[in-house]
Amino acid sequence: MRSMILAIAGLAVASCGQPEPGAAAVTPETSIVAAPIPSPAIDGWEIDQTAYAKINTPLTTMAGAKADGSAFDADSLRGRWTILGLWSSPPPADEASFTAALSSAADQDPVLDVLVIHAAGTAPQPAPPWPMMQDSGMLLSTLAPPTSPAYLLVGPDLNIEAYRGPLSATPDDGIKSVIRGVAEVRKHMAAPQ
Repeated sequence: MRSMILAIAGLAVASCGQPEPGAAAVTPETSIVAAPIPSPAIDGWEIDQTAYAKINTPLTTMAGAKADGSAFDADSLRGRWTILGLWSSPPPADEASFTAALSSAADQDPVLDVLVIHAAGTAPQPAPPWPMMQDSGMLLSTLAPPTSPAYLLVGPDLNIEAYRGPLSATPDDGIKSVIRGVAEVRKHMAAPQ
């Protein structure tokens, strides 16, 4: 009896994984589709060139006058972190209030500035409460952000370190997350590679 039970068990084990007679054989799927790897982001700031090709490149040479009439050139940003706003078209209605809040928050950081570059005709009226300059189109077309408005985080060495889209697209904590992201990018850049 024991040998009969062992024989039946052996047949059962041997038949596992075998198709039933007359059944079509199933072959395992051989092609694997890899999902795209999302670009790294820190609190909404993209830090990889797949999001914006000019990340990790020097800021374009630029010069002009700020809205207050003072002269401006890119070298004046050296030694400080700067959030450079780029508005090539009129922004969403709430973007101006987010930008004003960002400028106010940046005033609390001794090494962080905000400068918004507006294409002609895109600055809110009356004059906004943040530092700005108007561009005839040359600088904005050279920087070519993928969205408008867009924001670049420029390091003290004038290297573009991060990119983000509109401030009005921030999560519920708004500008706090933008400033938190700036602090994280700064830590990321300061960490040994």
